[in-house]
Amino acid sequence: MKAYSIFDDFDSKAIDILKKADVKLSIHPRGMCRPNKAEMKAILEHNDCVIIGTGQKISEDMFENIITPRIIATASVGMDHITVPESKKELVTIINTPKANAQSVAEFTLSCMLYSCKRLAESAALYAQGKSNKELSKKPEDLYGKTIGVIGAGNISVRIIDFAIFFGMKVLCWTAHPERHCELQDKGVSFLTLNELVQKADIISVNLPNNEETKGLVSASLINQMHTDTIFISVSRLATINLKELLLKAEKYSSFYVFADIYLNTEIIRELPDIPNVLITPHIGGGTIDTRKRMFREIAEEISKRGYI
Repeated sequence: MKAYSIFDDFDSKAIDILKKADVKLSIHPRGMCRPNKAEMKAILEHNDCVIIGTGQKISEDMFENIITPRIIATASVGMDHITVPESKKELVTIINTPKANAQSVAEFTLSCMLYSCKRLAESAALYAQGKSNKELSKKPEDLYGKTIGVIGAGNISVRIIDFAIFFGMKVLCWTAHPERHCELQDKGVSFLTLNELVQKADIISVNLPNNEETKGLVSASLINQMHTDTIFISVSRLATINLKELLLKAEKYSSFYVFADIYLNTEIIRELPDIPNVLITPHIGGGTIDTRKRMFREIAEEISKRGYI
């Protein structure tokens, strides 16, 4: 099998796994720009397997000359950057990495909770102005005893729930299929409707895939039901949440915190309020060195163990 990785820093242990499986791996030359659309199409045509990230869009028109099986392995949880034409779906196997980023994204979410509860931004600003902690709009708080509402029950949500339990928090959860997650009930997690969850939670954590069922799920109506001192954290795609309504609420209430880890969006950048209770980051939650290594190894193991070669 011939495989091509667009990552010039493809992990050495992942390379060893593929070599043992007799995969002839080509790695994108270090220092060169990532493949453009035409180059990506050629790579797909000349290799049995391509290893990509979310920055590489695989579109239907790239498959016009594909007549033999292909593997597309993406170093990501999401797969919405890959579109295979109906007529070619039997030839294409898609591999993703659903577990590799769970620890990193859960740590990111936890850091947002602590950032807001401990009033870090406001405290740093006060110190720079020569003011004491007596000037804080609200005293720092502990996570212990707070209620977190987790929207979603996938790998990331489960890791966040584990952290929350460790910190002594009460955990609520909404998922479209609670019957598939009985193990969470064994941990003391309570399943609620979305409306119930947002009304009872001190902290809301959104961790959902991007699909037709999740688009617009965190609506203006749902946001209106959140407390004015809620901490809202989303690592889901922008389409899942109504960010404009969240920002309006954060501008109105200084105790309402909004954290969103999303791809760059020029329209959002223009509308961002310069206030300490809003923090928007450019999709860094799972972008750690450690996640990257886990993703590469997970891909290599999946290609090897499934017997595609």
